[in-house]
Amino acid sequence: MAENLCFTAMKQFKKKYGEIPNVSDHKYFTNSMHVPVWEKVDLFTKIDIESQLTGYSSAGCITYVEMDTNLQNNINALEEIVNYAMDKDIPYFAINVPNDLCDDCGYTGEIIAACPQCGGNNIKRLRRVTGLSNIS
Repeated sequence: MAENLCFTAMKQFKKKYGEIPNVSDHKYFTNSMHVPVWEKVDLFTKIDIESQLTGYSSAGCITYVEMDTNLQNNINALEEIVNYAMDKDIPYFAINVPNDLCDDCGYTGEIIAACPQCGGNNIKRLRRVTGLSNIS
């Protein structure tokens, strides 16, 4: 919902003010207090930047990082990332990892091309899951 609003708001902004470099030269506004997705920063830098902004949001905020691969075989890395975010007082944190489902056999996990279990191509791809609250 918020992403759709960011696109619609940008269209209206451009209609009224035109295209302004580094303001309205993209298809959508950045949602909330996120580092813009077109900025290439590592996940720790993203957490560092966004942790400075969470206190300014009166409507809630989430910091998330996108992983290119799942972390099921690297629990130490997962723990390091989560602890880093918690140490930065991120109030709501998510790690988005590939979490695919093969509709042919039910295999779940990261599926690069065909299902590694049955070779099927009937794949549902999930890349964004949110939810780890630091509020107790």
